[in-house]
Amino acid sequence: MKKIILFAFILICPAAFCAGVKLTVENPNESAVSDAPVVVVLNELQKIKKEKRGELAVFADGKEISSQLDDLDGDGIVDELVFLMDFAPGEVRNVTLKTIKPSKRKTFPKEVYADLILKEKDGTMKYVTSASSAQNDMYNKLHHHGVAFESALMAYRIYFDNKSTIDIYGKKKKQLELAKTGWYPTDEQLKQGFGDDILRVSGSAGVGTVKGWNGTKAIHIDKFERRTQRIVAQGNLRTVSESIVEGWEYEGKKIDMTVRYIQYARHRDAIAEVTASENIECLATGVQKIANGTLFSDNKGLIGSWGSDYPQNDTVKYSKETVGLGVYVPTGYVKEHTADKVNNLILMTYNKREILRFYLTAVWAREEFSDIKDEKQFFDYLNSWASALQPVVLKYK
Repeated sequence: MKKIILFAFILICPAAFCAGVKLTVENPNESAVSDAPVVVVLNELQKIKKEKRGELAVFADGKEISSQLDDLDGDGIVDELVFLMDFAPGEVRNVTLKTIKPSKRKTFPKEVYADLILKEKDGTMKYVTSASSAQNDMYNKLHHHGVAFESALMAYRIYFDNKSTIDIYGKKKKQLELAKTGWYPTDEQLKQGFGDDILRVSGSAGVGTVKGWNGTKAIHIDKFERRTQRIVAQGNLRTVSESIVEGWEYEGKKIDMTVRYIQYARHRDAIAEVTASENIECLATGVQKIANGTLFSDNKGLIGSWGSDYPQNDTVKYSKETVGLGVYVPTGYVKEHTADKVNNLILMTYNKREILRFYLTAVWAREEFSDIKDEKQFFDYLNSWASALQPVVLKYK
């Protein structure tokens, strides 16, 4: 059941594009990987016109495979192409990128979903792709309190408030659910086997939340000029959502910071990408402590927690849920492993010339499609997951 996120940003050498761009994709890991994301940066395709990017398709073994084209900067021009591939240990696979007319393209199932929903004064719901405020007043103005996104394996939401906490919604069955349940399944849906909100995060780091650090504990982003949430992209293979803060008063300066969360189809985990206007000496991320559960740290860049707790304040209607949470930060960004009263944490340094990229994951013990049912199995999974995050390698023929 192991799902591992791999990614690659590639430079494409000039080619006669009419014949297609041929490339090889290599798995450098010593283990097999499933559904490894491959990201093609289209600005590096020198021989294809910008207006033709929307016609790109991916072919492997002579067949078109599911792919997604995204305009991430909102300028109306497609700038990334993504697809997923399976690999045996060390395997090299061949891929061709071609332009084909929309009428000739194959239709692939939509495997991810995201929404951001404003609650109107008349009680109706308005689906939007962006919301913004100069105050801490959006939590109750939004259905499920912020942007939410999911694969068939796990769903996440980002609280639109000072906490900015990442919460999780578990799945019993492999299926998309948020469009039907709105994060809050009915009793009838629960009887049908739908998942639910399985974690009470309160003011913690949840899983993978980016916070400040005051020397003794993780702190909220509570002094700012404007906060925004956006759905940047969603298609059949990935969702891209952002939590943006402008004018954050931290470390004696005002900082504009964006945390982009990316989730791929067939993955329970997600990628977080931090960019900011200033260097930041110390950011905190991590996982919350779950009641009196167990904590894990490899003292390099991997932390986790496992435990059982009530997901809601109503302990009569809701029973305890057993959950595992994990975060992996590449060692180059790790400043220190630590903990506060409610969190197992990694402190990170940020250089404004780079993207600080880290990873988060979660498991629910009641998943019907998973064999992970206890803390040992979960921590074994974390080690395996983190050890296979080496990016795929792309070359051109």
